[in-house]
Amino acid sequence: MDNIPDHTDVLIIGAGIQGLVAAKTFLQLSPHTDLLILDSQHSIGGVWAKENCYTDLKTNNQLGTFEFTDYDLSEACPGKVRKGEHIPGEVAYDYLCKYAVKFKLLERVRLGCKILTAEHLLDHENGGWCVTVIPKPAGTAIPKADVGDISTPSSTPSTTLTASRILVCTGVTSSPLPISLPGSSSFLPPLLTFHDFRRQASALLNSPTIKHVAIYGGSKAAYDAVYTFASRSINVTWIIRASGHGPAWMAPPHIYLGPLRCWLELLVTIRPLNWLSPCIWGDRDGFGFIRRLLHETRVGRFVVRNFWEKLGGDVVVQSGLREKGPGVAKLMPKESALWYGAGISILNYETDIHQYIQNGTVNVLRSDIDRLEGRNVLLKVNGAVDEAPPTKIPEVDALICSTGWRWDSGITILPTTDHANLGIPSASYTPAQRAAWDVLDAQADAEVLARFPILATGPSISKEDMVIPKPIKASTANGKLRAEPEKQMKEELTPWRLFRGIAPPSNPHRDILFLGMITSLQTILRSEVMALWAYAYFNDAMAPPPEGLSTRRPAAAPPPPSPIDHHPKHASPATSQTTDWLYETALFSRFC
Repeated sequence: MDNIPDHTDVLIIGAGIQGLVAAKTFLQLSPHTDLLILDSQHSIGGVWAKENCYTDLKTNNQLGTFEFTDYDLSEACPGKVRKGEHIPGEVAYDYLCKYAVKFKLLERVRLGCKILTAEHLLDHENGGWCVTVIPKPAGTAIPKADVGDISTPSSTPSTTLTASRILVCTGVTSSPLPISLPGSSSFLPPLLTFHDFRRQASALLNSPTIKHVAIYGGSKAAYDAVYTFASRSINVTWIIRASGHGPAWMAPPHIYLGPLRCWLELLVTIRPLNWLSPCIWGDRDGFGFIRRLLHETRVGRFVVRNFWEKLGGDVVVQSGLREKGPGVAKLMPKESALWYGAGISILNYETDIHQYIQNGTVNVLRSDIDRLEGRNVLLKVNGAVDEAPPTKIPEVDALICSTGWRWDSGITILPTTDHANLGIPSASYTPAQRAAWDVLDAQADAEVLARFPILATGPSISKEDMVIPKPIKASTANGKLRAEPEKQMKEELTPWRLFRGIAPPSNPHRDILFLGMITSLQTILRSEVMALWAYAYFNDAMAPPPEGLSTRRPAAAPPPPSPIDHHPKHASPATSQTTDWLYETALFSRFC
C-alpha cells in the first residue's frame, strides 16, 4: 500500500463515505477498473476518521438511517448500537472500516497523501490529469489491529501521477476557515478551529489547566464543543456572533407535527415534504402540478410559509427554547427553518445541553469578538444583542472557533483559466468569464424567482459574507503555529456551479466530477445515488441534458455565446442560484 503508481484510470480523492461508496460502485460495475483512492488523513472515514472521533461525538442519525443499502450496520457492528440510539463516532468509524474490508477497497487506498495540485491536461486529446502528491513515508504499514490506521507521515518529497479521470470526494467540511481574529498570533491559551479541536479534545479535557473555555460560533459543531466541556463541569463562555445569522436550528430526533410523531431524519425523505421545498427539478417526479400550485400561487405560498413556520414553532416548543429561561432563549434561531436546509441538526446528546446554561456552567453571549489580548477575549459592544453586554471575557484557558469551512474542494486545480469551465469556487475568473457567468446567473435568477417568488423574501447576505480569509503560511508564536491575521489577505470566491451539483458545466473530456458537495441529512443515500450517476456519466450511459435555461419550459431566447459554451451551462446556474437563494443562511452559517 506504500507505492503510488505512475498512472491510474480512475483517481478518487477522499476516503470518506462518498469516496468509499464511489470506489465500491465503480468496482462492482466494472471489476477490472484501475482505481486508486488518495486521502490526506491517517485513517479512512473522512469526517468519521479515527483521529476525528473525540469523546461524545455521535451521528445525527439513529440506528437504521446510517447504513449502506447492501451492508447493515447491525450486521457489521452487532450489539454496538440499540434501536433509538444515535451512533457513536467510533462505531461509525468501525463500520466504514468493515465496509472497506468487505468490498476489498483497502488495497486501493493510500493514506497520508496530500494533494498539492491537479493539472488539467487540456492539450491531450482525451484530457486527463497530472496530480502532484506528497505521499506518506515508504514502509509505513497499516496495523493489523486497526485496518484503517497508519502512523503520522513525515516530510517526504512530492511525486506525480497521471489519471484519466478524477472523482473529487473531499466534501464541504475538509478545510476550516483560518482564524482571522486580531491578536490571535500573540494569544497565549490554545486557539483552535473545530477541525483541530476534534483531534485535541482528549488532551484538553485531561489537562488540569483547562477550567474555563470560550467557544465562538453558533453551528452544530459549536453545540458539540460546548456540550463536551460543560458535561465535564468545565465552565464555558459561548459567544454567538450578533452580526451573524444566529444559532443553528436544533431539533429533537422526533417531533410532533400536530398529532403525528415524526422521525425528523426520515421526514426529509417523504415526497410531500419535498413539494413544500422549492426545487427546480419539480416536474421530474411527476408531481409538477402540485409544485406549481404550492409555489406559483398566492394560496400555495401561504400554505408553504405557514408549514415551515409551524414546523419551526413546534421545534421551539418541544425543545423548550422559550420555557427554559433567558439564557436558553438566546439559542433561538433568527430565521425560518425553510432557509436552513440541511443546516437543521439534531439534539443527539446523552443529557439535556440546556441544563448547563440553566445551572450557570455555560454563559451564552450574543456578541462579536473585537480582538484577543494575552489570555483575554475582548468583545464589541456596538451591535451586541445582550442587554449590558460585557466588554471582556477574562482569563480563558482555550478558545475554540467554530466559524465554518471553506466551500471549495481544498485542492489547487490548474490552470486557473479553466476554473470557470469546471464550475468550481475560484477567485481567478477572467473579466470575460465573470461577464459570461453574470449573464447566466441573471437569467437563472429571473427564472428561479419567477417560479419560486418566496425565495425573494429570505434573509439577505452581504457581499462581505462572500469574502473569506485567504490561507497563508502560519508563523510560530509561543511555540505554536499561528496565522497572522494582520497580514492576512482575503478573497471572494465564486459559488459552486455544477450541473446536477456534480458535473462541470463545460468539460467536453468528461474527466472530472465533484461528489458530496451537496449536504444532506441522508448522507449515505445521497452518496450511493451520486456514485451511480458518476459511473453513468463517465461511461456515456446517460442521455445529454437538454439545451435551454429552463428546467421545465424553453427559455424565451438562448443566452449569448460565451467562453463556457457547453450544454449543461444553463442548468448549472439554475442549480447554484436556487441553492444560493434557498439555503444561503445554512451556507453562511459558517460565519455564525
